[in-house]
Amino acid sequence: MLAACQQDRGEVEIDWTLVDRAGGQIFPSGALEDTCAFVGRLPGSGEDLVDYEVLVEINLCEPGCEPGCTDPACIHTRLTFDCTAARGYATVEARSEPYDFDIHLVAAPADGSCACDLQPPCALIPGPRRRTVEPGLVTDLSVFLMVLGLDDIDASREGGRTRLDLTPAADDPEGEPCCTPDPACAGDP
Repeated sequence: MLAACQQDRGEVEIDWTLVDRAGGQIFPSGALEDTCAFVGRLPGSGEDLVDYEVLVEINLCEPGCEPGCTDPACIHTRLTFDCTAARGYATVEARSEPYDFDIHLVAAPADGSCACDLQPPCALIPGPRRRTVEPGLVTDLSVFLMVLGLDDIDASREGGRTRLDLTPAADDPEGEPCCTPDPACAGDP
């Protein structure tokens, strides 16, 4: 293991499972082989359907940094894992102070436009975990169970893609988007 040879690096490991609201297994070992083929309305797309991937992202944040992991200035390291992965590993800076590990599901449009962070009711994700990454050792974040805002994964399949709208329909004035665009690219067209 490469991290074991480095005095200032440690390994981070995480596993995840996605389920629908009924508890039906989505990924891995479920209805989907990966999370690469979703379609739905996204912020800024109006009524148009957009192809997107759902990715797992981990932000290693500085504990005590105000206002917290929602502020890019508080993020020490951002790790993003591919839509085909159900487990992630990364080598990161080891240190005696802990990190807050903040997990997100991110919708990444196929056209390369701004990704957005899934929020309730589109996704339910456990809160941050505080862990210390020690030199040459593996920090196991365990298994994260995340719920996608689908009542039934099988009923949401359309033409080989999974339909999950992240903004309300135009005829739903009470609805609110459940996907926050990445502030790092919010100014991009």
